[in-house]
Amino acid sequence: MEADLSDFNIDAPRWDQCTFLGRVKHFFNITDPRTVLVPERELDWAKVMVEQSRMGTVPPGTQVEQLFYAKKLYDSAFHPDTGDKMNVIGRMSFQVPGGMIITGFMLQFYSYQGSPPLKEHPVLLRPRRKQLV
Repeated sequence: MEADLSDFNIDAPRWDQCTFLGRVKHFFNITDPRTVLVPERELDWAKVMVEQSRMGTVPPGTQVEQLFYAKKLYDSAFHPDTGDKMNVIGRMSFQVPGGMIITGFMLQFYSYQGSPPLKEHPVLLRPRRKQLV
């Protein structure tokens, strides 16, 4: 049984944005790191599906879940203003794993390149003064 997609608005939010849970679901949907690994041809398919849905010409046999998945891929890989495909590093779905990699490298180099070992740290191991009562 096919769903009637004549009144489907692909630009409307999938979840209620007036609730915290709806905003959290929307955020996790956009920043899903699994979409970084999607092949280019599937991203191109998602762009075609979203553009066709905006024009009101959805191919027959298309289901609502397919449109939501296409919108998820489109939002994660294409620039919202220009519609151009972004490189992998600039995508919203790469921000979490990319940020973890960058933070890991910063911590790695900070701990080995200039930070004195804890046993020789001049401020942390300074003897405490006795307080006069």
